[in-house]
Amino acid sequence: MEASILDDTRKILSILRKKGFDIVLEKSVASSLKKEGTPLRKMDIDVFVVLGSDSFLLKTLQELGNSDTPILPIASKGQDDFLFDVSASEFDTIVSDLVEEKWTQDRHTRLTANIQGKDITPVLNEIGIFCKRSATLLRYSLSLNDEVFWKDGSDGLIIATPTGSTAYSMSVGGPVVLHPSEVFSIIPVNSVNPSRRTLIVPSNMIIEISDLSSSVSIEVILDGQKRVKAGDSPIVIKKSDADAIFVKFDEERLSALRGKLQRKTENSEQLQHGLPPSAKLILKVLEYNDQLTQKQIIEESMLPSRTVRYALSLLISEGLIQKHTSLRDSRQALYSHKRVPRKKKEN
Repeated sequence: MEASILDDTRKILSILRKKGFDIVLEKSVASSLKKEGTPLRKMDIDVFVVLGSDSFLLKTLQELGNSDTPILPIASKGQDDFLFDVSASEFDTIVSDLVEEKWTQDRHTRLTANIQGKDITPVLNEIGIFCKRSATLLRYSLSLNDEVFWKDGSDGLIIATPTGSTAYSMSVGGPVVLHPSEVFSIIPVNSVNPSRRTLIVPSNMIIEISDLSSSVSIEVILDGQKRVKAGDSPIVIKKSDADAIFVKFDEERLSALRGKLQRKTENSEQLQHGLPPSAKLILKVLEYNDQLTQKQIIEESMLPSRTVRYALSLLISEGLIQKHTSLRDSRQALYSHKRVPRKKKEN
């Protein structure tokens, strides 16, 4: 655990203890604090407090599975993550509302899928289907409620929830869908058919991806956290019975979403000036990960190594990412996202 996150964890634990909360620590967190902990799925608690970033929250949701315990995400290090309404520095201002239960449950629709005959853990953002090697054509058939809707060839396919519409989906040109709309987005990535567009479908529709073929193996990517081999059987995707439940404080949710979305749009507009799609994709990959080596970026983005090297040099020159030497191996370079500061309000 990073030192800054560890410091924020200690501060939050101190505040909770002063307010009289009974606290149960997850095993790895407890180990960092040299205390006894409990495995995540064995916790019997009223609220999960998840401290970190979007990627850590998505990973935690994968580990929790179908749990219906409300989650309170707390952003650490002052980062402006989209799924977090409260930062560690603000926690003491909202803890009284938490004690007095002045909050409601904010339910977010999730996706689940059957892959090779096995049901996966629900995902909050998106399910992506891509070839293991980038720049390789993926062919497939899309069926909705057992009726073939189209056959296509593309770089990949993304099925996104409203929550996920502002994540990977948006970086490839998908629409922004406001929560809690009861729809899913189906986004073909670089289709060979120039008229192919994003498809918006009701959330009660069964989505089936079949006839998958490519010259290399095909993977299903779950919330950017887990990769599963697609196999030969159809992939059946539908709305999960288990929503993700977040703690919602007395704040206009739509207003908060508009403010965050505006900042994301401002960041996106800055990228439109000359940046190729490959650079935008790598920037998005680094937003989801604290720091990666060049090899890890190639694996995550599935782009050719030459393309990645060019995009990294471009992003560094634009001041959007930073490069530094690994403390573990001085021969290894690490790349991380450089947060774009908010614009100061004029007096």
